[in-house]
Amino acid sequence: MQENERQTMLVNMVRQGWHLQLGRMALFSLGNVFFVWSAMVLGSIGICDASTLTQTNFENGEMGPWEIFVTHNGTVGGAGLPTMAPFETATEGQPSMSLKFKVGQVRYDPDDKPEQGGGLVIQIMAEAGMLDLSAQIAATYSSPKDKRNLAGGLFEWLVDDQVIASHDIGPIENGRILRHLLKASHHVKAGVHTLRLRITRPFTSSPGQHAPFQFVDDLLVRLSANP
Repeated sequence: MQENERQTMLVNMVRQGWHLQLGRMALFSLGNVFFVWSAMVLGSIGICDASTLTQTNFENGEMGPWEIFVTHNGTVGGAGLPTMAPFETATEGQPSMSLKFKVGQVRYDPDDKPEQGGGLVIQIMAEAGMLDLSAQIAATYSSPKDKRNLAGGLFEWLVDDQVIASHDIGPIENGRILRHLLKASHHVKAGVHTLRLRITRPFTSSPGQHAPFQFVDDLLVRLSANP
């Protein structure tokens, strides 16, 4: 079977209500629109209207279909991280449940791909169209001795291992919170696609180390299929 035939067959199976598994990551499709939400882990999924948009906001204490990944020399914090915690990720003075990371290198290596960490990953089944992604992101730093940290975290949206949007927090002052809405649009072909929200830093991070924390909230995935 040719690759394009295989992809067409998978798309048709999802349209007919199949729930597929690739490895440990589930595939979810809602026809013309793909929504991220824990309630979507179903055996048969219907077509949803594009006007009713939903997102993963962690308020129910669930990650939905998203899973954690780490880079080859990366950590997402250790000692119970990532975890869900209330934080002012999107708006100052309005905390909401967010996913909390503390990314960085496991072993300090300034030369071999110094940006290390991890993040969130999911696989989706999609028709050909425009994929829109967004996430509320933030970083904060607290230290009893240092005035600032040189790397609050590099946030990136990846589709099939291609970076399509990024935001580098950069240096962050002690006691500060830096926020951003990370958005991206990317045209995809019909078939299976891997989406990642990757967070990395070029320095080490360990449980007892004063390193920046990173937060993620309001993950949104929407596919507008070609007419």
